[in-house]
Amino acid sequence: MKETGALSEELRRRIETSNVALIGNVASELVADAVGRLGFKDINICDKGSAFPKCDVAIVICSQNDRCADAIRHYITDGVPAICLYNFGIGACATVITPDCPLPNFLEDNLECNMVTAMLEYTRGYSAFWHIERNRWLDYVEKWIASTEISSSVGEYAMASVAAHLLIAIVAGSEVKTYPKFYLSTIANDIY
Repeated sequence: MKETGALSEELRRRIETSNVALIGNVASELVADAVGRLGFKDINICDKGSAFPKCDVAIVICSQNDRCADAIRHYITDGVPAICLYNFGIGACATVITPDCPLPNFLEDNLECNMVTAMLEYTRGYSAFWHIERNRWLDYVEKWIASTEISSSVGEYAMASVAAHLLIAIVAGSEVKTYPKFYLSTIANDIY
């Protein structure tokens, strides 16, 4: 992007002084590569048991709710927005949590539940309540999540693209949806 001039000088300066956390059971190397290409330099990948670093982009890998809840609390207490990423197999989901947002209730209330399943149920219920037809693919996500070939290719790349898009939007000061709202991205809306 730097070669094409797609990022303004002002945005590049903001990238150099930003702090954002990406949290979830993410494809860390793929996400790190995607955001690194945008100009984020100080990218730190942490897994279970490691401290939560202060850097441009902290990618916190967690599959347990208690670890994710601790990471989100740590970053938002420091005023750092957290982007929670979920691999939905043929797509991805993300929600942004800022210091003024509540934690998702499935993180706050039930530390034993599966985070991806909980977010899937939440997005499915939201889409059904609001009669959002283009999200009907959510009804079939379980089979795609269970397919390693699909979730490790399509889902991971969808997560990386959502993460990169949201990072730039946050750093640019653009308005982003925050929890309880969320973002969904899929290869096609009519895949069942």
